[in-house]
Amino acid sequence: MIGRLLDEYHERSVPPEDIQIVAGSVQEARISYELTLPDGSRQLIRAYRADGAVPVHGRGPFTETVRDWLLGRAETLDVLEASGYAAPRPVRTRTGELIAVAGPWLAWATTYVPGVVLAPTLDQLHALGSSLGRLHRVIAGGGGRRLASRHPAVAVPMTLARLDAVAGLLPADWVPIAAAFRQTVLAVEAGASAVRESVVHADVWARHAVQPVGSVGSVGPAGAVAGPVVLIDWETCGLGLSVLDLGNCLLECHLDAALAGLDPERWLISPAGDRIEAVARGYAAVRRLSAAELSLLPHAVRFTAAVDGAIHFELALSDGVTGPVMDARLAGIQRRMEVADEVAALAAPHLG
Repeated sequence: MIGRLLDEYHERSVPPEDIQIVAGSVQEARISYELTLPDGSRQLIRAYRADGAVPVHGRGPFTETVRDWLLGRAETLDVLEASGYAAPRPVRTRTGELIAVAGPWLAWATTYVPGVVLAPTLDQLHALGSSLGRLHRVIAGGGGRRLASRHPAVAVPMTLARLDAVAGLLPADWVPIAAAFRQTVLAVEAGASAVRESVVHADVWARHAVQPVGSVGSVGPAGAVAGPVVLIDWETCGLGLSVLDLGNCLLECHLDAALAGLDPERWLISPAGDRIEAVARGYAAVRRLSAAELSLLPHAVRFTAAVDGAIHFELALSDGVTGPVMDARLAGIQRRMEVADEVAALAAPHLG
């Protein structure tokens, strides 16, 4: 497997001891490798079975195959490179392709961004908001107009279809939250044409951002020097609505990178005004929201939770997936829906 990938990218110039598996396995439908090149730089190669299913967070009417999905992500990073935005760079094959073919596998390679994962401190959250604001100034064109998995044109019909499919299976205590999911995505769909499209990351939180070692930044809200933040893990990226990306970030800024997946604090968000303000001020230093975006902000904050909630219902009711992890996820989704208005109200004065 790795030999075929090296043939595509490096003519086998990387010795085995400089290659390590960082996720997945060849027995699964996906596997990721980290390579250390002879010059000391590193790359990530993500490989997926071409005949496998598109990951659930990437499924939609415009990503019917794994190749479509991977190409959309790689093209988006190509647009960011052309714009000069700091992000992992796509690594092309020796023949210049963005996606490599290794037998039944397809691979997407990027540069590795060394740095410190955000804790996050208030200064890091301010820098994170600034990085997100700069991203939303990038207008995709040409091949970069692949839709993100959270673009309403993708996420709304998929969410409504999932809710319709489980409508007859919902326990009575799930009916109100399902109705809230539906109301949220319909509100975003109704307001989408009035707000701005840009390149989006669609999953911004502390563990998906690093501060490069030795970077020089500006003084943040807590008085410390906050170096620039680089977003990583771009599997949900593409063309989307800036306000949806920001709305989700305002929720997820409450998560600490070190928390374990089942830790209640990892899921049950309590709005923290200082964290929200740090992100919002960092964002507004680069880009201000329009009146239409401010109006849509409460729905934007809860939009990803509504989309994820419909996926949760599909997994639980149609596929029969249950257990403590699923219970924790549902509690987190419900909490995000409950606090969205408060989060938006705390952020809005700093964004308009």
